Amino acid sequence: MTKPYLYDASILPKDFTLPKSYVELALSQNQPDLSPWELLFLDVPRSSSYYGAMLQRYPDKPLVPFAIANDESGLFNDGYVVLACFDGNDKSGNPTIYYHDYGSDQHVHWSDRYCIPNFDEWLRVEGEESARYKASRAEDDSI
Repeated sequence: MTKPYLYDASILPKDFTLPKSYVELALSQNQPDLSPWELLFLDVPRSSSYYGAMLQRYPDKPLVPFAIANDESGLFNDGYVVLACFDGNDKSGNPTIYYHDYGSDQHVHWSDRYCIPNFDEWLRVEGEESARYKASRAEDDSI
């Protein structure tokens, strides 16, 4: 397995730490299949590129991308890229997760945006979503 990229501390927001369960998952040999989601820690260029894009788009709300859903078939999110990002302003060590959806209007106030309270809950929610996605793909493939 390739060494996971967990961002250089110098580029992360001051006093921000990645969740322990995320770091443990990145270091483990058992990566879950969360299709259409891919965890970004195995792709340094893509991690860095999306992190830079989020810093430019939201200069007052640093978002640290850790997963991407990119389903060109259109089954998931009509084919638009979605990023799952840690809230870089959350210094708890177990940050809230926000989504950046390239297919929707992102000018919604942060207090009104859909979010997930932490990485463990994100894994649970996206695990369930992945199961539905895979079932839909299997159904489409059998037609």
